[in-house]
Amino acid sequence: MSQDPVCPEGEEVKKMDNITKTKRKKYAPREIRVKAFHDVRKLRIRGLSITKIREEIYRKYGVWIGTRTISRWLHGVTSPYNGRRIPSLELLKPSEDLGYVIGVRLGDGNAYENSAGYIIRLQAKDKEFVEKFGICLGNVLGRRPVRPWKDAGRYAAVVVSKALYKLLREPIDLKRIKKYVEHCPKCIAAFLRGLFDSEGHVRKEGYIYLYISTIPTMRYSFMPKSF
Repeated sequence: MSQDPVCPEGEEVKKMDNITKTKRKKYAPREIRVKAFHDVRKLRIRGLSITKIREEIYRKYGVWIGTRTISRWLHGVTSPYNGRRIPSLELLKPSEDLGYVIGVRLGDGNAYENSAGYIIRLQAKDKEFVEKFGICLGNVLGRRPVRPWKDAGRYAAVVVSKALYKLLREPIDLKRIKKYVEHCPKCIAAFLRGLFDSEGHVRKEGYIYLYISTIPTMRYSFMPKSF
């Protein structure tokens, strides 16, 4: 996997082997930061101080993570998945990008909570599709685009956001997403684009086919190709 040029948290993660003041400092790959992030939370539950956690992470992965970064991870301010987050659902504004994210979420996307926080995730074989989703996530949350990485032959884009999780969590609440989807014709179009990018199929008979198991009233929908 490729290495990120900068640390999303804004504080460098240093490799300590043979680093000098004249040498450019290197950053740990995203997958190492993600593993360290999960370990930080587990070690904190065991009662370790931030200093001890830092030492344990170095012993296991050979990287030093700043105490400020560890503190931000523990307080949910930042994570290796993303930078700062929008703190509440009320601050999410209707937009084409959000309409697209909602559409993808109703298809291939996921929203769930685990020890890493409130996760919004898309994993698919189509790199351009996942990249588009990552760009929209970044725009919605006021961050840089969420860059996908390759995992077991598929591309994944992941972000931690409690606000987005509240909007997109299971079970899908159509009333909850309505004001964002139906905000304007452009938002509606973006929502449909995300939905069909996720679950749409073109059949040789000349029909566009859509199946969404998460919405019982929309399980089957057929439209002529000329629609």
